[in-house]
Amino acid sequence: MKKILLVSFILLQSFSYFVLDDPPTFGPKTNKGVISNDDIDEASGLAVGINNQGVLWTHNDSGGENRIFAFDTNGVSVGTYYLQGVENRDWEDICIGPGPDENLHYIYIGDVGDNDGDYKEKFIYRIVEPTIGERFNFVDTISEVSKITFTYPDNDRDAETIFLDPLSKDLYIVGKRDTKVRLYKLSFPQSTTETFEAELAVKFTLPNDPESDTPNNYITGGDISFDGNEILLKSYQNIYYWNRVDGESISETISNEPAILAYETEPQGEAICWKNDSENGYYTLSEEKVTFNDITFNFPAQLYYYPRKSNVTGIEKKRTPNRFILKQNYPNPFNPTTTISYQLLEDQEVSLTVYNNQGKVISVLVDKKQNSGIYNSVFDAKDLPSGIYYYKLILQNYSNTKKMLLLK
Repeated sequence: MKKILLVSFILLQSFSYFVLDDPPTFGPKTNKGVISNDDIDEASGLAVGINNQGVLWTHNDSGGENRIFAFDTNGVSVGTYYLQGVENRDWEDICIGPGPDENLHYIYIGDVGDNDGDYKEKFIYRIVEPTIGERFNFVDTISEVSKITFTYPDNDRDAETIFLDPLSKDLYIVGKRDTKVRLYKLSFPQSTTETFEAELAVKFTLPNDPESDTPNNYITGGDISFDGNEILLKSYQNIYYWNRVDGESISETISNEPAILAYETEPQGEAICWKNDSENGYYTLSEEKVTFNDITFNFPAQLYYYPRKSNVTGIEKKRTPNRFILKQNYPNPFNPTTTISYQLLEDQEVSLTVYNNQGKVISVLVDKKQNSGIYNSVFDAKDLPSGIYYYKLILQNYSNTKKMLLLK
């Protein structure tokens, strides 16, 4: 929940030409108001209502009561719902999307926090999004709560981020306390009667994240747009953005290099969500309680909004298909040979070059025109020392570089 450990590491990714070339722009932020409900003091997740236009949902994290809160886009309290028969062990994120019934919208609450790795089983609670109507400052109870129980395939880890792919209905969890950021998948339909094991979907890296244990860059929240095309992940000091190309899986998209969006750090900013309308900016929200050196400080929780300024990759714009796909070398780490694979979707002049970490050319693997298709190039490092190397694919209109690790 409140500690942080992040690293730079080797990136497993496919490449989307349009994503990195022309990301959208957002901001500057607008202050929408102080959260008026004093019971919301450790807001850890945020979601925009579907059944209830102009309503946002949030919850408190560990030690809070088993309730979710509704408030409007100016931070004014609308109402509170208690979830019957469940507890808030460490609720860390909330999202809204489809589920078992095609005619309904569901709220998912992730009880996935675990600072010390004490709990093998993690939970995601699923409820039908209630329709609030004209009520105001009400308190109600939701009795029909489904419980999704899962374990991780590796260890009992901490997480603060869940989101739902609206195209596949698969749930995703982003690990927090990892030396590599890990994305886990709960495939639809998620069982509510048996404990099952999450799938480790991909490990990926993020720019601007340190390789030390500092309270800045753990991933604390995330969201995906209603059409499934745009993904946000938030750390304490950065917001990362991906644009999903048609046909890509979430794992493939999130393995690409993200854009870094406008964000002004908040006292304990953990929550983010898309506005999900024609404008499609994003909201952020901070906790009120911040503990530093065993002293707790209280700050008013402000709701902020970052409007979209550029619609280059907006959800209303037709998406540009991939020009090529560059994959991570395999195996990685390697000794002494590894294969670099890439796919061209049109004829291209291709240059594929390997560099050491000082930028010196080690090997030119490809330097010629190639037809569309899938290519594999073998790099032999038998005469090279262990270390990090880079391979760069250059095409007519773009280039992409990835890291690989030689271990002898």
